[in-house]
Amino acid sequence: MPTYHIQTYGCQMNYSDSERMETYLRALGYKKTDNQKKADLILFNTCSIRQKAEDRVFGQMKKIENLKKNNPKLMVAITGCMIRNSSSRYSPQRDKLFNKIRELDIALKTEDLSCLASLVREINPDIKIPKIKEENLKDYFKIKAAHNTFNSKTQAFLPISNGCDKFCTYCIVPYSRGREKSRKIEGILKEAEELTANGYKEITLIGQTVNSYGKSCYDKDNKNFEKLKNKDPFVYLLEEMDKLRKKGLERVRFSSPHPMDMSDELIDAMAKLKTQMPFLHLPVQSGDNNVLKIMNRPYTIEQYRKIIHKLRKKIPDISITTDIIVGFCGETDKEFQNTCGFFEEMQFEHAYIAQYSNRKGTTADRFMNDDVPQKIKKLRWEKLNNILENQSKKALKRFIGKTSHVLVEVQKGKICTGRNEHFKTVQFKISNKSKKRSEKYSGKIPGKIVPVLVTGSKEWILEGELRI
Repeated sequence: MPTYHIQTYGCQMNYSDSERMETYLRALGYKKTDNQKKADLILFNTCSIRQKAEDRVFGQMKKIENLKKNNPKLMVAITGCMIRNSSSRYSPQRDKLFNKIRELDIALKTEDLSCLASLVREINPDIKIPKIKEENLKDYFKIKAAHNTFNSKTQAFLPISNGCDKFCTYCIVPYSRGREKSRKIEGILKEAEELTANGYKEITLIGQTVNSYGKSCYDKDNKNFEKLKNKDPFVYLLEEMDKLRKKGLERVRFSSPHPMDMSDELIDAMAKLKTQMPFLHLPVQSGDNNVLKIMNRPYTIEQYRKIIHKLRKKIPDISITTDIIVGFCGETDKEFQNTCGFFEEMQFEHAYIAQYSNRKGTTADRFMNDDVPQKIKKLRWEKLNNILENQSKKALKRFIGKTSHVLVEVQKGKICTGRNEHFKTVQFKISNKSKKRSEKYSGKIPGKIVPVLVTGSKEWILEGELRI
């Protein structure tokens, strides 16, 4: 039986895609191995949001060269955001990546997953892998995901769209994944219902700009959501997901939304739907209007501020986190100070702060100068990260003395870890005193939502004790 190994880089979307790749490879008769040395097929599922992400893949190739010397039949495939043209090294029209990586056998666009088997046969016509129904699927979302591959049995990522129409100047996604296309509601709900039936308590809906679901040029041209009339397709989807609460689904999250699609209708839905949690990760990227304009982020800080105020009015205890890029092309000291001031004003409880790195093929790469010195980028990152640490500590303290309902993901010995309603990591110990309390769950804490009294905090997590 041939074996495969998947190495996944990047965002939640990439990990979700790898879960479908797992299902496909198993159907072909491949068996998973965690050891690259024992693999007959090594597949790199790649991210290329930043150049450094691609460099990590290139860095793997010396190791692959040595593996191929020991196993001449080893096939190496790269999929994900780095690929523009699905092909093998024998294809007449090959992806440009073959010119850079001599160890590469197969280049595969994510949405062309169904073509993988035919590309494998191009490399080795004598290989004994069966014909499977998945080879005829044009929509790769119809390939069932092996959800327990990367996630615990507590929560799952569920993609609702692929591609992006926003064209931020620093981002390669619209070119790598293509224009945005939304999945049919029926397919999403069917997969969500199956996950719920299999015991998942939390589902996170994901997409490049998840709340633009159903609003893309492709969806409008094909009238895919015309039957909803004036109803926001994403809000409708959240309402339908909420109905699964009767079948055991308790939490629905989504990542990552775009500020331009944060409608009043969506904010109202977040406030009223039982499965919606008091948490939102809303990328702002910069706290300066001029930088936002250069990034092609079509909103102002005034508009973003108004969204946050509406959210906090409707959901007073909501936790809000964000993404920030420091050192973008032409960013001045004053513009960075504006970002720091806005960051403090918004009281973000957590953030993913990135130092800008030029990504070949983007608008920024073609028309802008990456002119902020690396030393300055590092200093700006450190300053903003210090502000973040102070705000995070303050945010965590508000939970002390209160009960959080924690979806337990991991138990190691007597230590349990999970996330509460506000997406805070909570760690608690099952003491002798609380052990009797845990018997209510027959000792099976992971996968359950349990009440935890928060007694303290450290760094980025909360600590507490089981309350049953």
